[in-house]
Amino acid sequence: MRHVLLISSWLIGWILFSRMRFLQKKIPSRRPSVSLIVPARNEELNIGKILRALKKQTYENLEIIVVNDNSTDRTKQIVQSFEDVKLVDFSSEPPEGWAGKSWACWNGYLNSSGEILIFMDADVEPQPEAIESLVAIQLEHDGLVSVWPYQRFEKLYEHLSLPFNMIVIGSMGSFSVFKTKPMGAYGPVIVVSRRDYEKTQGHAAFKDGVLEDIKLGRLFLQRGYRVENYLGGSLIKFRMYPQGLAQLFQGFSKNMALGASSLGPMFFLVFIWMVGLYSGMGNLFSFPYSLYYFLFAIQIYKVSKKTGDYTILDALLYFLHYLFFLLVFFVSLYKVIFLKSVEWKGRKIRV
Repeated sequence: MRHVLLISSWLIGWILFSRMRFLQKKIPSRRPSVSLIVPARNEELNIGKILRALKKQTYENLEIIVVNDNSTDRTKQIVQSFEDVKLVDFSSEPPEGWAGKSWACWNGYLNSSGEILIFMDADVEPQPEAIESLVAIQLEHDGLVSVWPYQRFEKLYEHLSLPFNMIVIGSMGSFSVFKTKPMGAYGPVIVVSRRDYEKTQGHAAFKDGVLEDIKLGRLFLQRGYRVENYLGGSLIKFRMYPQGLAQLFQGFSKNMALGASSLGPMFFLVFIWMVGLYSGMGNLFSFPYSLYYFLFAIQIYKVSKKTGDYTILDALLYFLHYLFFLLVFFVSLYKVIFLKSVEWKGRKIRV
């Protein structure tokens, strides 16, 4: 029975990641006005970098808006040092019922004028052709387009993101062999037309902002729009948690349990895949279980190297990454069930 589980879960892994598609350089059929909105809270380490990258974009009809969400660091001052960047500045907490990111995105929209809206996290690193390509794809698909960026690393601890990265990519259902509608959208980069955002009420439709990316994608699907998800490839990258292991731990634990519970049927396949993966970690030095472990390592390497700066060593030592994932998941579960809140960037968020 255990052999059946291991083989089945390994095959499910290939099903989950069989149709990965990456953002490619494209030239849009026309050049509508674009408002690019960056929600920013305590982003002094990232905001200058993304604004410099946006200034280098090949797409010219571009309005850049940064919403300073009551930052306590130098985010506001850095934004003010850039010419032709509109600053929407909040020096108080969001109104009752609103969470920070949804409040910032909504107010970015209210202060924008573009026909196309792009919401982009401050830690995203777009290449010069990124905006042009995003506009081309949005015009091609209509509806909502989102991107999960390629993970770029500079420090060893960042490699611990491997299981989280694979689970986020696999559980959305966008890249499986089954041609099903996705479970939602990815949060770092979201592209919509102004018309469709206004018709759906966008981020104002779920003010609490918890898992706002998944909820926004589902909102568009429920209203009959298409949702198309891509991987960033060489055009859009990011470093998620560059400030140390503690930041990475807090960042993933803030929504891991909630995310798992919200993904519906697709998460069942991810769960079966992970059960087999963990089962393959048992009896590691006895045959045939060592063979199963090696097969999962090959699978992880084939997928992960396309989605981030992961190496063959990450794949061979995947048991360390997935043990760390278990620790983060149970901490996240404790926060959701017992504390009813998570912390992020100095805020407590009710869940």
